[in-house]
Amino acid sequence: MTMIMFSGGGNSLKLAHAFFILLVLVHLRPALEFISGVGVGDANNIRCPETERQALLKFKKALVDDNGQLSSWRSKDKYCCNWKGVHCSNQTGHVLELHLSENRFNADQPLRGMISPSLPELPDLTFLDLSQNDFNQSNLPELIRSLSNLKHLDLSRTNLSGPISHQLENLSHLQYLNLLGNRFIIIENLEWLSHLPSIEYLDLLP
Repeated sequence: MTMIMFSGGGNSLKLAHAFFILLVLVHLRPALEFISGVGVGDANNIRCPETERQALLKFKKALVDDNGQLSSWRSKDKYCCNWKGVHCSNQTGHVLELHLSENRFNADQPLRGMISPSLPELPDLTFLDLSQNDFNQSNLPELIRSLSNLKHLDLSRTNLSGPISHQLENLSHLQYLNLLGNRFIIIENLEWLSHLPSIEYLDLLP
């Protein structure tokens, strides 16, 4: 055990106190990094699980991206939590949110195409905003019901069609649902709303 001796009165005591605090911080740093889930300076280098990275790439492949809005979604880039519009957990790396509204990208043209069936491979997804994009009158996809952790779902003005029924029944955590401006969506009844006990905001205007 190493002994460190100080002498010289008050100034030495202050120096000893400062040295002690420094030692404590040095030894606490690894613990703090473990708790936060990332090392200091590594906040921009969080990796999502490989299955989720591949799911995002499949999602991109199903779209026509004339403006290169998803150009940061590169197959060789392992750090998919850095991709534009993707938000991950700092602790686990799982994808939590997709912010892919045309408004967010401020693009001249929306994303077009299909909503990929790979979305359920993002099991921790709580926030999905695809608003202002063009899905070419495709039906509200069955896969939505598999996203059981969703709290926020914005599909406003996305040119979707078809009836709303059991696609939304599993979304018991859903708090925000916006389907505004989809004039080809058919709402036959509101029975499915009884399966959304957490809903706080709802817009179904065509």
